[in-house]
Amino acid sequence: MTITTFAVLNCSSSQDVQMKNKQALYDNCMETFKDEVKCKSFLEKSEADLKTSEEIRREQVAKLSKEQLAGLKIRQDIKDTLASKNNLFVKEYLGEPDEIKHYGDREYWVYTRPVSKYKPDSDPDEEITVVFRRTMVERVNHIKPASNEESLFQFKKVIPRKKPEGDKEAEKTESEQK
Repeated sequence: MTITTFAVLNCSSSQDVQMKNKQALYDNCMETFKDEVKCKSFLEKSEADLKTSEEIRREQVAKLSKEQLAGLKIRQDIKDTLASKNNLFVKEYLGEPDEIKHYGDREYWVYTRPVSKYKPDSDPDEEITVVFRRTMVERVNHIKPASNEESLFQFKKVIPRKKPEGDKEAEKTESEQK
C-alpha cells in the first residue's frame, strides 16, 4: 500500500519536463518506459503538442491561398464595424474566437488565426482581440505582423539629449575629454 502511494506521489510530482524537440522527447520516453513501439506511437501523437503557437500560426498563414488572403478584412473596417455591437454580431462577422478570457466585467475574444490585415497587400495581423463590456464591444485591439514591426525601426529618429544650460561642470568635463 505504501509503495503504490509513493509511486503515485512520485509520478505526480511537480517535475514537469518540457520537451523542446522530438529527440529529447523520445529519449525521455525510452528512459522511462524502455519500449520502442510505445515511444514511437507516443511521439506521433504528441507531435502537434510540440509546436509552438508561432509555428502553428505560420503554418496557417502559409496554407492560405491568394483568394483567402484577399478575402481577409481590413483592420480599420473591423474596428469601425464592430464598435458598440453585441457578441452575436461579432460571432457572425468574425466567426468563433480562438480563445475567450474573462476578467472582471470584461470579456476578451482572441482571434489568433488570420482574420484581418492593415492594407489589401499587407501581411495578416498576428492577433485581433475584441473587448466586450457586458456583451457590447468596448474596443478592438490588434497585434501587427512581425514583418511590419521590423520595418518600423528603420524610420525611428534618434534625438540627442539636450544639455542643461549653465551647467559649467558638464562643460568642463566635456572640454577635458576632448
